[in-house]
Amino acid sequence: MDGDGRRMRRRGSFDEDPDIYQMARPDYPRRVYEVLSGMGLGPGARVLEIGPGTGQATRPLVAAGASVLAVELGGHLAARLRTDLAGHDVTVIEGDFVTVPLPDGDVDLAVCATTFHWLDPDAAVRRLARLVWPGGGLAVWWTVFGDPDRIPPWRAEVDRLYRRWLPGEKVRPGDLPAVMRVAERTAELAAGGWFGPVQVEMIRWEHQLTPRRVRGLWATFSAVRELSADRRRSLLDGVAEVVASQPGGVAVDNYVTALYTAPRRDDSGPRRGASGPSTR
Repeated sequence: MDGDGRRMRRRGSFDEDPDIYQMARPDYPRRVYEVLSGMGLGPGARVLEIGPGTGQATRPLVAAGASVLAVELGGHLAARLRTDLAGHDVTVIEGDFVTVPLPDGDVDLAVCATTFHWLDPDAAVRRLARLVWPGGGLAVWWTVFGDPDRIPPWRAEVDRLYRRWLPGEKVRPGDLPAVMRVAERTAELAAGGWFGPVQVEMIRWEHQLTPRRVRGLWATFSAVRELSADRRRSLLDGVAEVVASQPGGVAVDNYVTALYTAPRRDDSGPRRGASGPSTR
């Protein structure tokens, strides 16, 4: 299967078990929302969220007073989000972000949390340029589950498990995760000249893992989900055992959330509230 086919298959895999995703995926650091508040996040803000999953970012957006329009590819995830946030100012639309009908020029702030890499960046940015009114903003961020600059000793045992069960996924020492390659990601967001200048912040934080929590988290990773049931169980058992062997049965992991933000340039495009046909 080619790279695009593999990406399409993997991005749909998260819809298979929303319960595990909700239980295991950690929230994003508070600093993300502090930055977003400086971009207009607050009461009355109209926010578009791409790929909300089970709402790790949606809940803080709503808590800040925003009206959220969430576009989710997976039907099970969309249904879970509608149920969990019933009664809040959240509209969940199921579909592919680049094709689902949406109102042009009606968004103050567009956000995409640990999802943008599943999209075609050219098509996504072009679509966002029609949706976000000039003067609005775009925020894209990812959490890297393992800060390459702060690797705890217990991770060496996990590396050995990867060499056995997922040898193709092992990153070479010194390689930066794609989401931390600032020049590449900045170029994607600035393409076409609609958004910029792009600002970047690397937010470093710690997360405590128990055997149950680490097993659940690793079970949400797309590469792990592709393994056969027996191989996946063996890898997850091994990772849980590594954490269980740590003092108190708790492992502290170091994460980094890579946050990219940019204002929508004023190009005399559609203004907030302007009518017109949606991009299909």
